[in-house]
Amino acid sequence: MPKSAHFLGLLFILASSLAVARAQGNLSPVGNPVDLKTIVVAAVPPSDSVIAVPPATSVTVSLSTKNGASGAEGVDLRRWLNEESALNGLQSSNLQPWHIVVTYDQFDEDGDNVHSGTFEEYWAGPQRFKRIYKSDDFNQTDYATDNGLFRSGDQSWPNRAQSQVRAEVLDPFSYATTLEDVRARNLERTFSGYKLECVAIERSAGISDPTQYCFEPDSHILRYSRGFGWFQTVYNRIISFQGRYLAQDVDVTDGGKPYLKLRVQTIELISRVDHGLFHPSSDAIGPLGDRVSGVSQMPMKTTFPQWPTSLRGRHFTVTVEIVIGKDGHVISAHGVSGPPEGYKACENAVRKWIFPPYLVLNRPVEVEQKVQCSNN
Repeated sequence: MPKSAHFLGLLFILASSLAVARAQGNLSPVGNPVDLKTIVVAAVPPSDSVIAVPPATSVTVSLSTKNGASGAEGVDLRRWLNEESALNGLQSSNLQPWHIVVTYDQFDEDGDNVHSGTFEEYWAGPQRFKRIYKSDDFNQTDYATDNGLFRSGDQSWPNRAQSQVRAEVLDPFSYATTLEDVRARNLERTFSGYKLECVAIERSAGISDPTQYCFEPDSHILRYSRGFGWFQTVYNRIISFQGRYLAQDVDVTDGGKPYLKLRVQTIELISRVDHGLFHPSSDAIGPLGDRVSGVSQMPMKTTFPQWPTSLRGRHFTVTVEIVIGKDGHVISAHGVSGPPEGYKACENAVRKWIFPPYLVLNRPVEVEQKVQCSNN
């Protein structure tokens, strides 16, 4: 049994806060539900009605220096991302106002349920939304207004797992949009005898841990993705909402082990927007400044340290505190742990890293965070 049960059920919504039209009529299934088999990440399928995707446990080293994709398999990556993002999830500015409630469980590497909670969002525009995290270890409400972003509760920024709760459901292509110096190609993959149409996003040379997105044949219904590191995500119980495909069950594994289980409990249209709902509470702090900390930005471009002779052949990790500028370039780097003789090599390498700009209400801000250089 998990260490903790669900910490929260559905968040009770006061009727006076917002007039909403239940969107039962807007939650039409995508075709016949029996036509969409359940997908899991597992070595073998538990039944004939389930598609098993093997756990990701290896990377590929490519010696090719070929730039870009060519031939019939080639994909215009940016165009493809824009098209698919407009059909999956709810990351768009041209939608009618909506409200969503997602419950989540987070697991550690031993399979224990370490955190549980609820993510809720009211959305009326890119700069008018209310996001609520309620869990056993993180409670926060953000208010997006014309005057900036205001926050009540925990003032730290959502960590990687908390941010992933929202992104996996509402913005499933968010990781792919951060990649640079990559190429994309079409491929067909067969899992448990079931064919999916996929796009692989790979680096042109070196270690290529390919990002993949797989769809139902002859459709734009996203069913499986492989993202950063060992993360694999499967999308089940698909519905159509405002012309978009939205998965109500989203399971994320890390190296084949459970990491996040996400369940959409409510998805509905907001028929009449009560602007008072988006007004910051009296204890909210803001507008938030030009520098944030506690987030985990993933670099788009990295370089490897040139370790001193005294460290070669040893296994170690150097941790460096950095500040990322508004343009994504590293402003400063300062070693804080690991063998001191390795600080300079890691600092020099990290200063050349490039990150995607971190946006708060579409405005870039500086980021303070820690990164690591490892020699294994």
